[in-house]
Amino acid sequence: MDNAHESANPYIIDEPVVEESQFFGRERELEWATEVLGPRGIRRVAVVQGSYRIGKTSFLNQVRRRLPQTTFVVDLSGVEDGRLGYLLWRAAASIASVLRQLTGRPFPEPEVNDFLTDSGYFHEIFLPGVYRTLKRRRLALAFEGFDVRSVEDGTSKEAFFHYLDGLMESGLNLSLLVALEEGLKEERAFLEGAHLLRLGPLDDTSATDLIVQPASGALEFDYQAVRRILELSSGHPYFVQLLCHVVFEHCAIAGRVSEKDLEAILPEALELASPYVERLWSNASPQARTVLAALASARGARGILLEQDLRYVLRRRGATLSFAEISQACQELVEADVLEALGAMSYRFKVDLVRLWLGARRGLESLLDIGRTTKVAATAGEWMGRFLWPLIGLLSLTAVLFLCLLSWPPIRSGGEASATPVETREASSLSYSLASPTPDLRLTPTPVPTPSPPTLDITYMQWDEGSDSWDIYAMSRDGSIVEQLTNTDTDDSSPVWSADHTWLTFVSRRDGNQEIYRLNMDGSDPVNLTNNPAADWTPSISSDGTKAVFSSVRDGNWELYMMDADGSQPARMTFNQEPDYSPAWSPDGSRIAFVSERDGNLEIYVMNADGSQESRLTLNQAIDLSPAWSPDGSLIAFESYRDGNMEIYVMNADGSEQRNLTNYAMADDHGPSWSKDGFAMVFYSNRDGNWDLYLMNAQGGDASNLTNSPGLEQEPFWRS
Repeated sequence: MDNAHESANPYIIDEPVVEESQFFGRERELEWATEVLGPRGIRRVAVVQGSYRIGKTSFLNQVRRRLPQTTFVVDLSGVEDGRLGYLLWRAAASIASVLRQLTGRPFPEPEVNDFLTDSGYFHEIFLPGVYRTLKRRRLALAFEGFDVRSVEDGTSKEAFFHYLDGLMESGLNLSLLVALEEGLKEERAFLEGAHLLRLGPLDDTSATDLIVQPASGALEFDYQAVRRILELSSGHPYFVQLLCHVVFEHCAIAGRVSEKDLEAILPEALELASPYVERLWSNASPQARTVLAALASARGARGILLEQDLRYVLRRRGATLSFAEISQACQELVEADVLEALGAMSYRFKVDLVRLWLGARRGLESLLDIGRTTKVAATAGEWMGRFLWPLIGLLSLTAVLFLCLLSWPPIRSGGEASATPVETREASSLSYSLASPTPDLRLTPTPVPTPSPPTLDITYMQWDEGSDSWDIYAMSRDGSIVEQLTNTDTDDSSPVWSADHTWLTFVSRRDGNQEIYRLNMDGSDPVNLTNNPAADWTPSISSDGTKAVFSSVRDGNWELYMMDADGSQPARMTFNQEPDYSPAWSPDGSRIAFVSERDGNLEIYVMNADGSQESRLTLNQAIDLSPAWSPDGSLIAFESYRDGNMEIYVMNADGSEQRNLTNYAMADDHGPSWSKDGFAMVFYSNRDGNWDLYLMNAQGGDASNLTNSPGLEQEPFWRS
């Protein structure tokens, strides 16, 4: 094993992968590039888009090996001078260096002034010289690393892409492959007619090969260690290489890697990741930085939060971002491949290692310049004033009453006589007379009924510690029995019982995108009901079990759709430019409540089951979400942010008499669902520091924690 430790570290983190033996995955993407650029005599443009260090240059090097024409990979990263002539000179210098290696013959070193003074020098003089040297063979140019943010004014960026567009019309036998990091907004003219490819993370199989194969024979990875690397890196090749590079340095002598070894090297890996995350941080807007810090500080698996929770977290710490600013910041981070959108308004980090780095080095309170000591002292003072002194007074009063009871004669006499209140005609007060108890021998004991066994009434989604995904569970109303209904490597969420409690619908990504599935009560026979490439979400089942309504973006915007219970005959129900989602069918099947942004804010609406007579029920500047009908159809529970945090509200079915049920200012309460008898309600909350399910009386008041687990539980649905 000493020889293994002395050998070079096979995991590459500071330069692109060039050798084919060190490149893993991307086979379908390579086939795409070969098909697009390979046909003889056709000049084509291909664009590869991907996030920072996702492996774009490594990919271009592998494309170079597969194309029939001579291909030059030109890396323009780190260019300080953004002038067009300077960029073309850098490209020419790179091509000339490779050309000398290919031919073994001298080739003139390009002079920068030639390119700065003559805008046509690159394609009129330099490239024809390359063709002559190669005996007029076909060429392909692959550009990577042109960071448009390094150019202070937009003219150089615009000129560069305008030049590439014109280069394809110059008559040269040329194909072009360009790798870009940023969103393709200001290069639209250049991209018209180009073939586009999105380069994302590696799939689990390719990422596992990248973990295991480079050090094969020198280092063995336990299964748990491989899974942990996949969890931390999310298949991002740079972070896979980074973690394995550090592991090799520490574990090559022992020749084996365990999950415990992974945890031990994490601090060093986070330090090594600093340049990547620092760059991400510096490129983010101030609002996006604030959102990143809030997400990184969130408890729970991978920092999953809703937009409204972000607003609450930020407000508690003194930040004043509006909902629009939070939404815009989240969208910015999604477009930058930093965050993943899990639904309409919930997010998590694409790479968990980035979350860990930000949580350790970019705390929200330090970002907002809030003194923790002052905050804790103020919070303690507030709790002292609101709760502790009243509690002390209550205990004192209780003690006095207890002493008075002890001095009462019937109590001192050992209970030999009982006090019976008798109302007298002479006074309005009550007087008491003593009576001796006499047993009634005619009474027979009433048999105690045998309680029925608990049933699985509440279904919900759960993320266990160490899990990669959400799964569907069911439990009894008291939490005494719990059963797991799904167990996959992809997210299963938003479960909803059928009225007869024999099956349920839920949302799953198991087929590669967000679909509505049907499942038997025992977890058997999952069936994809929607089968659409667009995302489908928030299902609700009609009271007779024959129909389901859901939300989908299949027409470019979140709208409501209806289908038969077997997934057939889907039909669009709403037609608005703003999103409609979260439908809830009334118990009698005649109406559907839902959420819409059509009036510029998230509000609760209702319509007939055929989509007619849409009307708004709530009218508040804060957001209102998650409508849920009471079993008799007279009330609708929902969640609202109108008190500065998310609370559970209830209103009459016509929208009148809206009132707060939870009244818990120290946390966020979400997703109400009624019990079958209408006397209780279940919801999920972070009031104990984690997402748990809670039970409360339907009239409001105190709530009890049903799950109280280290995992996350959300979106409960109580059988109707």
